[in-house]
Amino acid sequence: MKIHITRAILCLAGLMLFYTACKKNTVKPAATTTTTVDYGKLSSQTAVTFYKSITGQYGGADVSKGIKSPFSAKATGRALFSTSPLCGFVIDTSYNYTISTGTNNLSLTDTLKTYSGTFRFQYTCTGGNVNGYIVNDTVNYEERNAFTFSNVTNVTQNYSVKALDQTFKLVSMDGTLNSLASFVQTFNEQGTYLRAAYVLTGLRVNFASGVADVTEGTATFHIVYQPWRFIGFPPTLQTYDGSIQFLGNHKAKLTINPGYVYLVDLLTGVVTPA
Repeated sequence: MKIHITRAILCLAGLMLFYTACKKNTVKPAATTTTTVDYGKLSSQTAVTFYKSITGQYGGADVSKGIKSPFSAKATGRALFSTSPLCGFVIDTSYNYTISTGTNNLSLTDTLKTYSGTFRFQYTCTGGNVNGYIVNDTVNYEERNAFTFSNVTNVTQNYSVKALDQTFKLVSMDGTLNSLASFVQTFNEQGTYLRAAYVLTGLRVNFASGVADVTEGTATFHIVYQPWRFIGFPPTLQTYDGSIQFLGNHKAKLTINPGYVYLVDLLTGVVTPA
């Protein structure tokens, strides 16, 4: 009889230990739902995504390419045109195509690249000479493997660019910009997701050196950010608002409300507290 009682006590103790362990395991994930935000990393991604979006690194118009026209009404001698034929000229098109690399049998080495979007570009003029353009486009790019990774970028450019001097290498930019950058490596459990809407006001861009440098102006932003998560777990989308003040020399001061301020190098992404 004692043996049975002893066994019952041991079984009950074992069940209590199992219940306690399970309870601890169920409580543990709840404690990690309030993840500490790395505002420095977020600031870097927000600023660098903006820079890549205006310099054609995600597709679309590249501000560093400048404003070029083969016509001029100010040429010496008799001018062929009193007004450049490009004034008001519009390029309006769309596209959608896919490139496959590999064996086309959904192996680990197969990659699908899909390009799609719409592109509308219009030259603007002053005094009969081309000195700017208006761009309205949406550019989508998706590169994925069936098993290992997925890279998606999207840029919507709606802004005007105008030359500020005769070199055409100093321009203004005003308008809006929307971008999405999502990069996921499944097996390495790494990834980033950032969707951003920017409003550009009074930007000055100098590309005399060949590399676009935003020397002044501001851009306000609203972003949706998702830190990396394990497959099968619900997403933890986070939203933030703030502004970017461009300082020149490829530097920007980024403020995430209510008051997280960082200096960001737009070329390298290196960030330091302001």
